[in-house]
This record gives sequence, C-alpha cells and structure tokens, in this order.
Amino acid sequence: MTLQPKWQTMCEALLHLENCTRYGARFITRSGNPTLYPYHEVLQRAQAVAGTLQYQRLAVGDRVAIILPTSIQFLDAFLGTQLAGGIPAALYPPLRLGRLTEYFTRTRRMLTKIGARFLITESRIRKLIGPAIAGVPSLERVFDAEELHTSASWNLVKLHPDTPAFLQFSSGTTLEPKAVIVSHASLLYNLEMMDSLLHHFDDTAAEQGGVCWLPLYHDMGLVGCMFVGLYHPGTVTYLGPELFLAKPSMWLQTLARYRAVISPAPNFAYGLCLAKIKDAEMEGIDLSNWQIAFNGAEPIDTGVLHRFAERFARWGFRPEALTPVYGLAEAGLAVTFSDPWSPPKVSEFDRQSLSERGEAILGTGRSLPAVGRPLPDMRVEIRDKHDRRLDQGKVGRIMIQGPSITMGYYNEPELTAQTIRHGWLDTGDLGFFYQGELYITGREKDLIIIRGRNYAPQEIEELLAGVQGLRVGCAVAVGHWKDGLGEQLLILAERDIRVNRPREEIVTEIQERILSGISLVPDRVEILEPGTLPRTSSGKLRRWDALHMFLSGRLIPPKKMGMLKLVKELGKSQIAWVYFRVRGKLLKH
Repeated sequence: MTLQPKWQTMCEALLHLENCTRYGARFITRSGNPTLYPYHEVLQRAQAVAGTLQYQRLAVGDRVAIILPTSIQFLDAFLGTQLAGGIPAALYPPLRLGRLTEYFTRTRRMLTKIGARFLITESRIRKLIGPAIAGVPSLERVFDAEELHTSASWNLVKLHPDTPAFLQFSSGTTLEPKAVIVSHASLLYNLEMMDSLLHHFDDTAAEQGGVCWLPLYHDMGLVGCMFVGLYHPGTVTYLGPELFLAKPSMWLQTLARYRAVISPAPNFAYGLCLAKIKDAEMEGIDLSNWQIAFNGAEPIDTGVLHRFAERFARWGFRPEALTPVYGLAEAGLAVTFSDPWSPPKVSEFDRQSLSERGEAILGTGRSLPAVGRPLPDMRVEIRDKHDRRLDQGKVGRIMIQGPSITMGYYNEPELTAQTIRHGWLDTGDLGFFYQGELYITGREKDLIIIRGRNYAPQEIEELLAGVQGLRVGCAVAVGHWKDGLGEQLLILAERDIRVNRPREEIVTEIQERILSGISLVPDRVEILEPGTLPRTSSGKLRRWDALHMFLSGRLIPPKKMGMLKLVKELGKSQIAWVYFRVRGKLLKH
C-alpha cells in the first residue's frame, strides 16, 4: 500500500477538529439564509450527544438508526454516535407520502436487520413513523435529536480500526435491504484515496469548499461530501435534497454565492438543471470557480454531459470540470476517477459487437463515458463468468480489491461469501477497459437476453431520451418470460402530464426508436401515471420490482395524500407509538 490514513479511527480524526475555526458546515434554509457551524463547534455538539448516549447506557457496538433530514442535527447524531462507540446507520425519511405502506415495510426491515437499539429522529418525522418502529424487537428508545444536547459528560472510547464506523444501506433494487459494513479503516483509507487527488487545493479553496444537496443517508452525500469535508478539512455548504428538486437553480446559485470549487451529483441532476433552470434564474451567476463537478452513482448520459457544458458555458462553467466517476458503498465509496482537469472522455462503440460478443470496438451505436482510472491502492479487474481475467476491450464483471473494501454485509454471511471471494469484491456491474480507462455497460442482473443477444436496459432507456410526452428519466426496460416465445422486452414509462399528446403516439414513437436503435420490437409498452414506478431511497428506478408489481397487478400510481388521508396516517402512527411504549414497559418488568 502506498497510502496511509492520518488516523486510526474516525473518532481520532474528529478530535483533530478541536481548534478548527476556519472551516465548517454551512446549512441553507428554504429562504436561502445560511448558518455556519465551524468544525470545532460541530465537534463540541457531537461530544454532547455522545455524552448523552453514554448516559443512556449505549454500549460499544450498539446500532443506532438515524432518520433525520439534512441538518446540523444529522451531524450531531451521526458523529455523536461514533464518538460514543456506537454504530450509526442513516435511514431515509418518509419522502413519498403516497407510498407510506411501502416505506414502513422497508424501514421496519432495516431496523430489524441491524438490530437497532436506539433510533434518533425529529418531532415531525416521529409523528408519522409509528408503524415503522412497531414490532421491531431490538428497539428500546426513540430520541428526538434536540433531546440529546444535555450536560452529560462524554468519555473517550478506544476503538479498533476494524470496528464498524457505520452501516450503509445499499440503495438496492428490491425490498430486501442490505447493510454494508464500513469499518473505520475502510472509511479512512477511502477518504485518503480521495484526498490524494484534492491535496493541491489551497486554504482559500478549502474555505470556499463544496456544495452538497445529496441526501446524507446516501453514500455519495455521507462519505463524498460530509466526511470528505471533515477529513480534508474544508467547508461544505448543505442544501436539503428537497430544495434542489423543487428549485434546481438553488444548487448553481449556491455554488456561485460561495465560489465553491467542488460538488458531486448523479447524472439526473445535470439533466434536471437543463430541463428546469430558466436563463433568468442564472442572472449574475458565475460558475468559473466550480473546478470539479463529479458525476456518478448512476448511468451517465453522454448527451447530458455535452448539453450541460454547452448550456452553462456562458455563465463560466468549464467542460473540464465535468468528472465522471465510479464507486459503490461496498468500496467505502470511490473506485475510479476520471481526470478532473480534462474534458470527459467519451467514445462511441459498435452496439452489435458490445451486445453480441462482449467486445468494445470503436464504431457507432453506443456512446459511453470513461469513468477514469483506479484510485491509488485500488485494483480493478474485468473477469468472465468463470472468474478468469479478461483482456482490455472485453466486457465482463467488474471486480475490485483494496484497503477500503467492505468486510461484508451485516448479519449476511452467505451474501458476504458470494460477493467477496479471495479478497476481491464482485461489484455486480459490467464493464471493460479501453485505453487504460474503465467504461460501465450495465448491471449483470439487469441484462435482458433475447434470442441469445444481451441488451443492457440502460442502452434501451437511452433511446427514449427526448420522447415528447414522457417524464425525463422515468422509463425502464425489463425482460419478462412468455411461454413459447422466451424472454420479451417490456417498456414501462411514466407520462408527462404537462404535454398533451395521445398515448398511442407516444407508444408508436417508443417502438420506432427501439426498432431503429437496436433492431428490436418491444413486446409491450405501458404508459403509466407520474410517480408510479418504484424507486430506491436514492431515487434510482427499481426495474425488477416494477416488473414484478406490473405482472401481479400492483403497479399503480401512489395515492394522493389529502388532509383526511394524512390525519388517518397520523392516527395509525399514534396507535403504533402506544403499542411501542406498552411493549417497552412490559419488557422492563
């Protein structure tokens, strides 16, 4: 190994912020008002929470679930749990009120999976989540975040580097949650890997820092923003994800306001900016300070890269800032970075060669961005189904090895053994190397195989970009089996209610685009109401859940949350809380 983290545990790293007054965590409200917490104050607040948790008899290794929005209280709870010796796990708040039943089911499974002893939330969320906590046998106490700032003294806990620093729920594409174990050593090694690429930023750049609107229950926001800011250190300005989604221009306005140099986002965010930001909202904005615009966490549309760079160039944005990357929670976060000082490298490959022979040959049909080279101390190989290493240009499973790789999934020994073999992590992703850089072609389990030819759903979904009458990024391609015909292509797409276009016309255009693009006619195209397709906690579409729900007749639009429905849900939650309190009293006796 060529890199060595500065500290043994994240707790040690946090203590080095004791005198850090130049950098901090800044939170922006809906009205745009900022509140800056210097990191020495962030540490003090976390120590206060840690003392309270220890007073409440939190034992080393106890799991603490955290359901909080982006706020200083989230940092209090997460870092305070770590300082107390507990293992935090961030869960997502109830985001889609029309799908509360599914939310309660997933949250209950996550709490049960990790055996959470404590839960930290806030009063608004607490009123609603009663059904999620009822029946979780391990759960003893639920705290409001504001209750945890007491005068209880904090005692330093000595932890081993291999102790879990936190549990990261993989965003996943099924209802069954997976909790990735991220040890202190894994976290710190990955932070050091990323920091090795940021070392050239001077104190002024660190003070200008970065902007994060990503949810902190997702690894890109948690590790790529919050922990990077603490480790480097550098100022991070936080927007709630709901603010970005409601008004994407707030992201770019905040970048310009604080002259921030770095900000990551998944591909859909850049597309949303193109679709929703009006020129008038960019008045007075200067994006020339934005040096690294990471793009990762989901398939990258090369058309979006080009259009974003072209559209926002007049406000100082440089195409060199766009930086495609690849990573996953099981690696700590980052695996490969493209060169942040050069424009994205985009190549076009022969579609037929990729899908039929698994060979990357320059040609026409599929445009893909390079996601860069492995970070220091990270090894990446492409292997076939027999675990044999493939040469450059051959498509296969992406395998990774390095000091930040997870030790496995919490309470999932069989899944761990399947995923990590002889020190190598099977990512489940498919890709190839070309000219020394990694390209991603899709997910192995998502492949659609029709008449012996492999189709990545992403390449089919890319063909639907720009169809008038479809919501941007709200279509999935899946394969389903039909007796006597084998696997067939099914398209599930949400309509854009702002566009008055007959469904028949939309279906016809979809069929024509797919036929001309990959010489395949979909067996069926279904146009759905907005919000119908199921998503992960990070907003990714869950293809196979959508398929199973469709085949079983359960793929229906979310119920509208009127006042009567909301009151009913709040009542159900209160009943669940009564059950939880009674159960707790009975257990004590």
